[in-house]
Amino acid sequence: MSKRPDITAKLSQLVEKRLDSQNMYWSPEVNFDGGKKRVDFVGFHSKLGAPEAVAVELGQFEFYEVKSSMADFTSGHGLTFYGDKNFLVCLPELAQQLVEQQAIPERVDMILCPDKSWKRLVPKIDRMRVGLHRERTAAEILWAIVKTHRESEEVFDE
Repeated sequence: MSKRPDITAKLSQLVEKRLDSQNMYWSPEVNFDGGKKRVDFVGFHSKLGAPEAVAVELGQFEFYEVKSSMADFTSGHGLTFYGDKNFLVCLPELAQQLVEQQAIPERVDMILCPDKSWKRLVPKIDRMRVGLHRERTAAEILWAIVKTHRESEEVFDE
């Protein structure tokens, strides 16, 4: 696999598979800050599993940024990590470059890479922090997810 769009698509499919397998409410390409920041994927999982308001506040938000190459990583697009857990998804070669250059963004908790068979994502670098560390309120993040879903439905309705 050498083409950036192909790599990005395959990595994105693995993120979707991961989010689905964890029974998360999720959305791709979620906008923040009036559209100035975009996250490749945002997932939400309620801690209590009940539709109570406190379940939202205690829930966990996972942010995923997919990067296909060093050029993609340094492009200035993405790298938005506002979640409780923040993941960078890339090829193992890029993960190794980032380690060697000490270029892993501070808020990245884990770098995930495809396994050898490209069936799932596996941890390559794990810097998980304990507890909730989101930079945005639960309401703001969920509203951004809802708006993304609403906008995608409007596109399909046309």
